[in-house]
Amino acid sequence: MKWKWIFALSLGAALGIAGTTTQASAYQNPKGYYQVQDKQIKPYGKVGYTVKRGYEGIKTWKIMKKMHTFGGYDKYNTATYYQVKNFQRKHHLKVTGNVDETTWVKMGFSKSSWTSIDSYVAPLTVTTKDSRKAHVEAMIKQAYKYKGNPYLVGSSSSPSYGVDCSGLAMQALYAGGINPAPISSINHAHPGNEWNSRNLWASKKLKRVAYKHRERGDLIFYYQPGTHVIWHVAIYLGGNKVIESWPPRVMVQPIRNGQRSDIAGVKRPFL
Repeated sequence: MKWKWIFALSLGAALGIAGTTTQASAYQNPKGYYQVQDKQIKPYGKVGYTVKRGYEGIKTWKIMKKMHTFGGYDKYNTATYYQVKNFQRKHHLKVTGNVDETTWVKMGFSKSSWTSIDSYVAPLTVTTKDSRKAHVEAMIKQAYKYKGNPYLVGSSSSPSYGVDCSGLAMQALYAGGINPAPISSINHAHPGNEWNSRNLWASKKLKRVAYKHRERGDLIFYYQPGTHVIWHVAIYLGGNKVIESWPPRVMVQPIRNGQRSDIAGVKRPFL
Protein backbone atom coordinates (compact mmCIF):
# COMPACT_ATOMS: atom_id res chain seq x y z
CA MET A 1 0.00 0.00 0.00
CA LYS A 2 1.12 3.61 -0.68
CA TRP A 3 1.43 4.58 2.98
CA LYS A 4 3.72 1.61 3.67
CA TRP A 5 6.03 2.68 0.79
CA ILE A 6 6.25 6.25 2.13
CA PHE A 7 6.94 4.94 5.63
CA ALA A 8 9.69 2.64 4.33
CA LEU A 9 11.43 5.52 2.50
CA SER A 10 11.25 7.75 5.57
CA LEU A 11 12.60 5.02 7.83
CA GLY A 12 15.40 4.21 5.39
CA ALA A 13 16.44 7.85 5.19
CA ALA A 14 16.41 8.15 8.97
CA LEU A 15 18.59 5.04 9.38
CA GLY A 16 20.93 5.91 6.49
CA ILE A 17 20.15 2.67 4.62
CA ALA A 18 21.92 2.37 1.24
CA GLY A 19 19.78 3.26 -1.73
CA THR A 20 17.79 5.95 0.09
CA THR A 21 17.88 9.63 -0.88
CA THR A 22 20.12 11.85 1.28
CA GLN A 23 20.71 15.60 1.16
CA ALA A 24 23.89 16.71 -0.63
CA SER A 25 26.53 18.36 1.55
CA ALA A 26 26.81 22.15 1.46
CA TYR A 27 29.47 23.78 -0.73
CA GLN A 28 32.35 25.26 1.23
CA ASN A 29 36.06 25.97 0.87
CA PRO A 30 38.46 23.85 2.93
CA LYS A 31 39.55 25.21 6.30
CA GLY A 32 42.41 27.66 6.09
CA TYR A 33 40.95 29.40 3.05
CA TYR A 34 38.33 32.15 2.87
CA GLN A 35 35.03 30.61 3.89
CA VAL A 36 32.00 30.99 1.63
CA GLN A 37 29.33 33.04 3.39
CA ASP A 38 25.64 32.14 3.60
CA LYS A 39 24.49 35.60 4.68
CA GLN A 40 24.91 39.04 3.16
CA ILE A 41 28.43 40.32 3.84
CA LYS A 42 28.54 43.46 5.97
CA PRO A 43 30.86 46.44 5.44
CA TYR A 44 34.23 46.12 7.19
CA GLY A 45 35.59 49.46 8.39
CA LYS A 46 34.22 52.82 9.45
CA VAL A 47 31.16 53.84 7.44
CA GLY A 48 31.07 57.63 7.09
CA TYR A 49 34.80 58.28 7.43
CA THR A 50 36.20 61.84 7.18
CA VAL A 51 38.12 62.47 3.96
CA LYS A 52 41.63 63.87 4.41
CA ARG A 53 44.85 64.37 2.49
CA GLY A 54 46.10 61.11 1.00
CA TYR A 55 42.65 59.54 0.72
CA GLU A 56 41.39 58.17 -2.57
CA GLY A 57 38.09 56.64 -3.70
CA ILE A 58 34.66 57.84 -4.73
CA LYS A 59 34.13 60.45 -2.01
CA THR A 60 37.52 61.98 -2.82
CA TRP A 61 36.65 61.94 -6.53
CA LYS A 62 33.37 63.76 -5.87
CA ILE A 63 35.05 66.34 -3.64
CA MET A 64 37.81 67.02 -6.18
CA LYS A 65 35.27 67.43 -8.97
CA LYS A 66 33.33 69.90 -6.81
CA MET A 67 36.50 71.83 -5.90
CA HIS A 68 37.73 71.77 -9.54
CA THR A 69 40.99 70.06 -8.56
CA PHE A 70 40.42 66.72 -10.28
CA GLY A 71 42.91 66.14 -13.07
CA GLY A 72 42.37 62.45 -13.69
CA TYR A 73 43.81 61.09 -10.43
CA ASP A 74 41.47 60.98 -7.43
CA LYS A 75 43.92 61.41 -4.57
CA TYR A 76 43.12 64.11 -2.03
CA ASN A 77 46.06 66.43 -2.67
CA THR A 78 47.28 69.71 -1.23
CA ALA A 79 45.39 71.78 -3.82
CA THR A 80 42.14 70.10 -2.75
CA TYR A 81 42.99 70.64 0.91
CA TYR A 82 43.35 74.41 0.44
CA GLN A 83 40.26 74.65 -1.75
CA VAL A 84 38.25 72.87 0.93
CA LYS A 85 39.59 75.27 3.57
CA ASN A 86 38.48 78.20 1.42
CA PHE A 87 35.07 76.60 0.97
CA GLN A 88 34.69 76.04 4.72
CA ARG A 89 35.76 79.59 5.48
CA LYS A 90 33.29 81.00 2.95
CA HIS A 91 30.41 78.96 4.42
CA HIS A 92 31.28 79.64 8.09
CA LEU A 93 32.24 76.04 8.81
CA LYS A 94 35.08 74.82 10.99
CA VAL A 95 38.17 75.31 8.81
CA THR A 96 40.09 72.03 8.77
CA GLY A 97 40.72 71.27 5.11
CA ASN A 98 39.13 67.87 5.77
CA VAL A 99 35.66 66.88 4.61
CA ASP A 100 33.31 65.60 7.29
CA GLU A 101 29.58 65.02 6.89
CA THR A 102 28.72 68.68 7.55
CA THR A 103 31.08 69.97 4.85
CA TRP A 104 29.94 67.18 2.49
CA VAL A 105 26.30 68.19 2.76
CA LYS A 106 27.16 71.91 2.43
CA MET A 107 28.92 71.04 -0.83
CA GLY A 108 25.55 69.92 -2.14
CA PHE A 109 25.87 66.16 -1.74
CA SER A 110 23.08 64.18 -0.09
CA LYS A 111 23.42 63.16 3.54
CA SER A 112 22.58 59.57 2.65
CA SER A 113 25.43 59.35 0.14
CA TRP A 114 27.93 60.13 2.90
CA THR A 115 27.41 56.60 4.22
CA SER A 116 25.95 54.76 1.23
CA ILE A 117 29.15 55.19 -0.83
CA ASP A 118 31.21 53.63 1.98
CA SER A 119 28.82 50.89 2.95
CA TYR A 120 28.07 49.33 -0.44
CA VAL A 121 28.75 45.60 -0.52
CA ALA A 122 27.68 43.63 -3.58
CA PRO A 123 24.45 41.69 -2.94
CA LEU A 124 24.91 38.01 -2.16
CA THR A 125 22.82 36.01 -4.64
CA VAL A 126 24.17 32.54 -3.85
CA THR A 127 24.49 30.44 -0.71
CA THR A 128 26.37 27.30 0.26
CA LYS A 129 23.43 25.35 -1.11
CA ASP A 130 24.55 26.42 -4.58
CA SER A 131 27.37 24.88 -6.58
CA ARG A 132 30.91 26.14 -6.98
CA LYS A 133 30.05 27.10 -10.55
CA ALA A 134 27.15 29.25 -9.29
CA HIS A 135 29.52 31.14 -6.98
CA VAL A 136 32.01 31.74 -9.78
CA GLU A 137 29.25 33.01 -12.07
CA ALA A 138 27.87 35.33 -9.36
CA MET A 139 31.36 36.79 -9.00
CA ILE A 140 31.75 37.39 -12.73
CA LYS A 141 28.22 38.76 -13.12
CA GLN A 142 29.00 41.41 -10.51
CA ALA A 143 32.23 42.36 -12.27
CA TYR A 144 30.36 42.86 -15.55
CA LYS A 145 28.08 45.41 -13.86
CA TYR A 146 31.08 47.76 -13.79
CA LYS A 147 32.02 47.25 -17.44
CA GLY A 148 32.57 50.61 -19.15
CA ASN A 149 32.89 52.49 -15.85
CA PRO A 150 36.00 54.67 -15.44
CA TYR A 151 39.15 53.51 -13.70
CA LEU A 152 39.36 55.39 -10.36
CA VAL A 153 42.13 54.57 -7.89
CA GLY A 154 41.19 53.44 -4.40
CA SER A 155 37.56 52.99 -5.44
CA SER A 156 35.33 50.04 -4.61
CA SER A 157 31.68 51.02 -4.27
CA SER A 158 28.49 50.38 -6.25
CA PRO A 159 28.34 49.93 -10.05
CA SER A 160 27.05 53.52 -10.19
CA TYR A 161 30.69 54.63 -9.97
CA GLY A 162 34.15 53.89 -11.27
CA VAL A 163 36.43 51.34 -9.65
CA ASP A 164 40.05 50.21 -9.75
CA CYS A 165 41.46 46.72 -10.29
CA SER A 166 41.43 45.42 -6.72
CA GLY A 167 38.21 47.32 -5.97
CA LEU A 168 36.57 45.37 -8.79
CA ALA A 169 37.98 42.08 -7.48
CA MET A 170 36.72 42.77 -3.94
CA GLN A 171 33.15 43.54 -5.01
CA ALA A 172 33.18 40.44 -7.22
CA LEU A 173 34.35 38.33 -4.29
CA TYR A 174 31.58 39.76 -2.10
CA ALA A 175 28.98 38.78 -4.70
CA GLY A 176 30.33 35.23 -4.73
CA GLY A 177 30.20 35.02 -0.94
CA ILE A 178 33.80 35.67 0.08
CA ASN A 179 34.78 38.35 2.58
CA PRO A 180 38.56 38.97 2.46
CA ALA A 181 38.57 41.20 5.59
CA PRO A 182 40.61 43.04 6.79
CA ILE A 183 41.07 43.79 3.08
CA SER A 184 37.87 45.74 2.41
CA SER A 185 36.09 48.09 0.05
CA ILE A 186 35.89 50.84 2.72
CA ASN A 187 39.54 50.70 3.74
CA HIS A 188 40.56 50.61 0.09
CA ALA A 189 40.13 54.40 -0.09
CA HIS A 190 42.35 54.99 2.97
CA PRO A 191 46.07 55.80 2.73
CA GLY A 192 48.17 52.65 2.76
CA ASN A 193 45.42 50.52 1.19
CA GLU A 194 45.80 51.68 -2.41
CA TRP A 195 47.49 48.46 -3.45
CA ASN A 196 45.04 45.87 -2.18
CA SER A 197 46.05 43.75 -5.17
CA ARG A 198 49.27 43.16 -3.22
CA ASN A 199 47.36 42.29 -0.06
CA LEU A 200 45.16 39.81 -1.95
CA TRP A 201 48.26 38.26 -3.52
CA ALA A 202 49.93 37.97 -0.11
CA SER A 203 46.89 36.39 1.55
CA LYS A 204 47.39 32.73 2.38
CA LYS A 205 43.62 32.33 2.43
CA LEU A 206 43.55 32.38 -1.37
CA LYS A 207 44.93 29.21 -2.92
CA ARG A 208 47.70 29.61 -5.46
CA VAL A 209 47.37 27.41 -8.55
CA ALA A 210 49.63 26.85 -11.54
CA TYR A 211 49.09 29.18 -14.48
CA LYS A 212 48.52 26.21 -16.80
CA HIS A 213 45.63 25.10 -14.56
CA ARG A 214 43.85 28.48 -14.58
CA GLU A 215 40.05 28.34 -14.62
CA ARG A 216 37.15 30.74 -15.00
CA GLY A 217 36.80 32.77 -11.80
CA ASP A 218 40.48 32.71 -10.86
CA LEU A 219 42.34 35.91 -10.00
CA ILE A 220 45.28 36.74 -12.27
CA PHE A 221 48.03 38.84 -10.66
CA TYR A 222 50.61 40.87 -12.55
CA TYR A 223 54.07 42.22 -11.78
CA GLN A 224 55.06 45.75 -12.56
CA PRO A 225 57.39 45.50 -15.58
CA GLY A 226 61.00 44.89 -14.62
CA THR A 227 60.16 44.21 -10.97
CA HIS A 228 58.66 41.58 -8.70
CA VAL A 229 56.14 44.05 -7.32
CA ILE A 230 52.43 43.27 -7.70
CA TRP A 231 50.60 46.15 -9.36
CA HIS A 232 47.47 44.66 -10.93
CA VAL A 233 44.79 41.98 -10.55
CA ALA A 234 42.17 40.79 -13.04
CA ILE A 235 39.41 38.16 -13.08
CA TYR A 236 39.85 35.28 -15.48
CA LEU A 237 36.91 34.57 -17.79
CA GLY A 238 38.34 31.61 -19.70
CA GLY A 239 39.56 31.55 -23.28
CA ASN A 240 42.58 33.66 -22.29
CA LYS A 241 40.34 36.66 -21.51
CA VAL A 242 40.03 38.68 -18.31
CA ILE A 243 37.71 41.37 -17.02
CA GLU A 244 39.68 44.13 -15.32
CA SER A 245 39.75 47.77 -14.33
CA TRP A 246 42.67 49.33 -16.15
CA PRO A 247 42.95 52.91 -17.35
CA PRO A 248 40.74 54.27 -18.73
CA ARG A 249 37.88 51.88 -17.82
CA VAL A 250 36.58 48.46 -16.81
CA MET A 251 36.85 46.18 -19.86
CA VAL A 252 37.38 42.67 -21.18
CA GLN A 253 40.91 42.15 -22.49
CA PRO A 254 43.34 39.37 -23.44
CA ILE A 255 45.10 37.86 -20.44
CA ARG A 256 48.31 39.39 -21.79
CA ASN A 257 48.64 42.61 -23.75
CA GLY A 258 51.15 45.36 -24.43
CA GLN A 259 50.33 47.20 -21.19
CA ARG A 260 50.59 44.35 -18.70
CA SER A 261 51.88 40.93 -19.55
CA ASP A 262 54.22 39.91 -16.72
CA ILE A 263 52.02 37.45 -14.82
CA ALA A 264 53.03 36.81 -11.22
CA GLY A 265 50.61 33.96 -10.69
CA VAL A 266 47.07 32.74 -10.26
CA LYS A 267 44.94 32.46 -7.13
CA ARG A 268 41.63 30.62 -6.81
CA PRO A 269 38.88 32.00 -4.53
CA PHE A 270 36.46 29.06 -4.91
CA LEU A 271 37.92 25.58 -4.44
